[in-house]
This record gives sequence, C-alpha cells and structure tokens, in this order.
Amino acid sequence: MPTHLITAILLTVTLMGCASRPPAPDLPTVTPALGEWHEGEIEAYERADAQAMPDKGQVLFIGSSSVRMWKTLAEDMAPAPVINRGFGGSKTPEVLAVVDRIVFPYEPSVIVYYCGDNDLGTDNTDAESAVAGFIQFAELVHERLPKTKILYMSIKPSVARWSNWEAMTRANVLVARYCGRHEHAYYMDLATPLLKNGEPDPSLFKEDGLHLNAVGYARWTKVVQPLVLEAFRESYTGELPF
Repeated sequence: MPTHLITAILLTVTLMGCASRPPAPDLPTVTPALGEWHEGEIEAYERADAQAMPDKGQVLFIGSSSVRMWKTLAEDMAPAPVINRGFGGSKTPEVLAVVDRIVFPYEPSVIVYYCGDNDLGTDNTDAESAVAGFIQFAELVHERLPKTKILYMSIKPSVARWSNWEAMTRANVLVARYCGRHEHAYYMDLATPLLKNGEPDPSLFKEDGLHLNAVGYARWTKVVQPLVLEAFRESYTGELPF
C-alpha cells in the first residue's frame, strides 16, 4: 500500500477515536471577504458561465493557486468531469465569499477544496482560523447540498514555507479530525507525496519553491484521481458519463 495512503488511514483511525480525548479548541468565526484583487478572476468565471454554463453535478475544484495553476486538471481527473475555479492568492475568507457565485450554481456532486496555505503563509501560526474557514465552507455547502462530498486537500509542505510547517500540520490534523466525524467530508493526505527525507522535495516545485511543477502535480494526481473518481461514482445522481 502506498505510504501516503497508510499515513491517511492511520491518521483517520487515530483521530476518529478522539471522543475520549479533550475536545478541539473552540474555533473562531471567519467573516467572508473578497478583495478587489480577486474580483476580476471571479467576474471572468461568471462571464464564462454566462456563455456556456457547465453541466450540473460535476466535480468542482476550488481554492487558491495550487488549483488555478493545475493546467492538466481535466486530463488528470478523467474520466470524471471537472470544473476548475481556483483563484490565485485566495484565503479561506475569500472562498467563503464566492460560494453563491462559483460554487452553488454548478450544484457539484463532489467538491475538492484546497485553501489555507495562504492563510498561514510563512509566519502566521493561527491554524485554528484556517481550519474554521474550511469548516464554515463545508457546513454552508451541506446546508444547501447535503449529499455533496467534500474532499479536503491537505495543506502542502513547500520549500518557500517550510518554516511554518508546524502550524500547517496542526491545521491538517484539525481538519482530519473534523472529516473523521462528519459525513460527506474527507481528508486527503497530499503532503506525504511531496516529501523526501522528511522535507519538501525541491524537484517537485517551480523556481519560487511554492508552486508545484508538472512532476509535483503528477504526484498529486496519483492520490487525488482515484478518490475523486470513487466519490463521483457514489454521488452523481444521473447516468454516469463514462
């Protein structure tokens, strides 16, 4: 069994037994907010939708530049049909702010979520706020789309932000705990495939040390594609398109 799957299984089993442990710390409330910098990207998506609205029930990828820059996403997730709605530099409050514009209109059967990386950056240790942003997103989605499966892509280790990996790990652990206790929410370990000798493998990143290159995305694809396909098969209510 691949190492990353073993890690995910062990983590999930461990965290699902947390009932006998002290509860997780109270999480703050995250206020949705979209900066002017991102408005242009969201409007571009809305214009594209006005010209050709994607079919409902597809797999929606949403989040920051790790989603937006995944240029081979449709090919990598095939045969599952996908919509890419990543917008660069986004943080969890900004993803919360656009759910009515680029989430709910598609009525996705599966949502793949990547955000929190920018919330923490190189020196912000407030893991709880990043976690709260995801949990509010998940609960908002499940109020409107109770059967939609949400797959959380763990915050990635990177060369550029390795100094803050402890806070990112804490965020990942708290989200894994949430997913272990809530139906239709799933944690994916996408950190382990990017590590070599316990540190981020520079060969998987662009020159900035933050964003993945094609080889890095190929590592992610090996983990994400089978899980996306399984979730889509279970959630899609129409005739499967493959």
